[in-house]
Amino acid sequence: MPFRLPEPWRVKVVEPIRLPQPPEREERLRAAGFNLFDVPSEGIFIDLLTDSGTAAMSDNQWAGLIWLGFDEEPDGAACRRLDELFDHARPAVGHAMQVVGLRRLIIKDDTAACFNRRYFEEFLPEELARAARFRSPVSLIFLDMDNLKEVNTLHGHSMGSQTLLEVSRRIRTRIRKFDKLFRFGGDEFCIVLPETEWHGAVEVAERVREAIIMRTFLQDEIGGGGIAMTASLGIASFPLHARTQKGLIAMADRAMQQVKKKTKNAVGIAETTGEDADGGTSG
Repeated sequence: MPFRLPEPWRVKVVEPIRLPQPPEREERLRAAGFNLFDVPSEGIFIDLLTDSGTAAMSDNQWAGLIWLGFDEEPDGAACRRLDELFDHARPAVGHAMQVVGLRRLIIKDDTAACFNRRYFEEFLPEELARAARFRSPVSLIFLDMDNLKEVNTLHGHSMGSQTLLEVSRRIRTRIRKFDKLFRFGGDEFCIVLPETEWHGAVEVAERVREAIIMRTFLQDEIGGGGIAMTASLGIASFPLHARTQKGLIAMADRAMQQVKKKTKNAVGIAETTGEDADGGTSG
């Protein structure tokens, strides 16, 4: 008799595992790192759901996956113990998922669909501490949109928000998965590049700048070919230009401001002066 867990837990008995699995399960198995050709020949998959209800699998209900392999079919006592275990586990899984969801709300910027300044203030000092410990570089790109205020003035703030969202999307296509993009405030963004020297940051910044100017924004919304946008970017690196969070931000911001004063639509690099902008020593 195959082992069955009561709803809302759904169990797939596999003897042995063979392809194809249902597409939604196969996708989740691969995402979870399962090799479908290299697992025990007998066992069960348990889909962890965060609420009861339908038998159909849906993303808002699915919280995880457990594989239990058996050398032999479990007896009645083992099944009862598993029933009790997962009965207690379900509310814990649901609570954990709620915590994760709240965490995402706290650290995300809804307008630009990237991380917000709150998380930036938390992440950067942790990254700098890690870099100091392992003696690795960190670079910061400070980006300011040159003419977003014109969009807000001529076409309204909703179009400005849509432009910010598209700027964020273009930036994310030009940075690595472990780089972090933050909306610093208004039309300003910060990009944290772990394990990246200043010259590597220059390459990233140029890719970002080109992504912004490569085509106009709001083509469908306002017509007339859309509106051309540019950005000014400043770069500072740890430990070359600054050794503190405050100093790194100030040096990158200063480099960006110099670009805006001179030409706009360019990348600037912080000066190596031997002193942070906040008065600490550098270099």
